[in-house]
Amino acid sequence: MKSNLKTDVVYEYDAHTGKNTIISLNEVKQYKLHLFELRNNIISSIKNDNIALPQYHIIITYYNHYNDRSFITRKHRFIRNQVEEIFNPRYRNQSDKSSIFFFCERHKRKLISSCGNRYYLFNQVKTDNIVKNTITNMKEYDLVDSEVSEGAYHSHILKSEIPDSIILQPNGKVKKLIRETFGYEQVKQNTDTISLQKIKKDLLEAVCRRCDIVGNSKSSVKVVLADNQYYWDNYYGWEGYIAYATKTCYNPYMMMDVIDNDNSSLSIFPARQPIKQAQKKTIYREENE
Repeated sequence: MKSNLKTDVVYEYDAHTGKNTIISLNEVKQYKLHLFELRNNIISSIKNDNIALPQYHIIITYYNHYNDRSFITRKHRFIRNQVEEIFNPRYRNQSDKSSIFFFCERHKRKLISSCGNRYYLFNQVKTDNIVKNTITNMKEYDLVDSEVSEGAYHSHILKSEIPDSIILQPNGKVKKLIRETFGYEQVKQNTDTISLQKIKKDLLEAVCRRCDIVGNSKSSVKVVLADNQYYWDNYYGWEGYIAYATKTCYNPYMMMDVIDNDNSSLSIFPARQPIKQAQKKTIYREENE
């Protein structure tokens, strides 16, 4: 039994079904139940539909400030095409062989003043723009010359395992990527498992950096391998990656904003359309929900 003090929920993990079950709620808010149901639905669908299990968690932070979701999803399509062409050339769009999931997440909103200072909303911050309210005789922050700036998007990508044969017996595109990344075209056949996993992570990072809006710094792309020793919100291994990527899905509107349905191997919503035809709508979250 696991107690999650963050969400006031007590879970019980069933080893036979591999699922978390809520056994106790301590005045839990409705959005937490929505979040729990969404995560379990995604995880169950991946297992029941025989979709290749995610093994890599890729976090991309873009160089510039982008708050247009449709722009980000078009870049997701570019990355998806690159990954499929290079690492899954024979079984494209066959999710039982290779899967990939995309999520859009906003950074926090900021309050920008005319003097150029930026302050995160709903955090306790010290500012020098304090004035005295002559009616209440209280000191308060002056909001007259300030405006709210929406947080920029960054991306979470979950990718299934890359077969060793793709790296050890590379085609032309894989050779080109290996040459761009390491300076040689062929990986030694006797490469050990740990080194081979490191090569796969480096190659995934290199593919993401081909996207023209990804920066050159080390912090721009982070690739992590699934590990059952680590968890998020009581979900372990690759399920923890699902939980982390959906941590802001407080309501149906945020689910629609966060989950890139058009580029993911699993269709979360009823209607799934090609990227150019999909109706794109930017949905701003409500901080107090």
